[in-house]
Amino acid sequence: FPSDFEVYDPTVNNSLTVTTNGFTGKRVIEYLAIPRSEGSYTIPAIEFAYFDMNSRAYRTLTSPAYTVQVEKGDPSKASVGNFVNQQDVKVEQDIRFLKTNEPAYHSRTNFFAGSIAYGLWYLIPFLLFIVGYSLNRKRAKENANVALMRTKKANKVAVKRLKAAEKHLKDHNKQSFYEEILRALWGYFSDKLSIPVANLSKDNIDSELSNYGIDDKLIGRFMQILNTCEFARYAPAESNAQMGDIYADTVSAISEMQSKLKKK
Repeated sequence: FPSDFEVYDPTVNNSLTVTTNGFTGKRVIEYLAIPRSEGSYTIPAIEFAYFDMNSRAYRTLTSPAYTVQVEKGDPSKASVGNFVNQQDVKVEQDIRFLKTNEPAYHSRTNFFAGSIAYGLWYLIPFLLFIVGYSLNRKRAKENANVALMRTKKANKVAVKRLKAAEKHLKDHNKQSFYEEILRALWGYFSDKLSIPVANLSKDNIDSELSNYGIDDKLIGRFMQILNTCEFARYAPAESNAQMGDIYADTVSAISEMQSKLKKK
């Protein structure tokens, strides 16, 4: 999808039947994409790879690209009324009555003005202001660079998705397990390399990781995990031990890459 589109996780509906010849049925994948500004956008071609049982080889289908014209919305429909409730104010309940008697004065030998505490009273807020100002400037710079924020949060997002995959592993849910592993890897590469998921491919992942100085051995591990997960989603059922190996290898590969990137 274009970069101006906010894309949510797809909804996958499966209608599959197991027969003597294998799986048969259909899968419907729905994406919710919201354009943030008007204009003309091109939805690029989509590639779908599958394993052809007749020729015993992988095939790739490609859909045509098409153009979407987004018109400006009606701003009046987004306005929200702002109302303030008014209530009666009661004296001696909502507002304290002013005292009219003479105040009592007490003499003191030690004065607060000129003491150490008096100086700290002014110094501490000033120091806190400087620290807060510095932190706000740093946060503003990071928020201005969306790509930098996504890169920094890439590992946290991947860990969150891997926890979901671990749950599917414990539940022996093979289909959801491999889908979550793939989602974690593709999302991690998208955030870390600042490439939209729609534009990601194994080829540009390979080249971008090489540009980051990642060695061929680690890149090969990532490619092997991707290939294994894509094939295993439609292959005969695997044991929990094999799925556990895939999970452990994925966690190890991401951790190793994080470690190497921090040293650069």
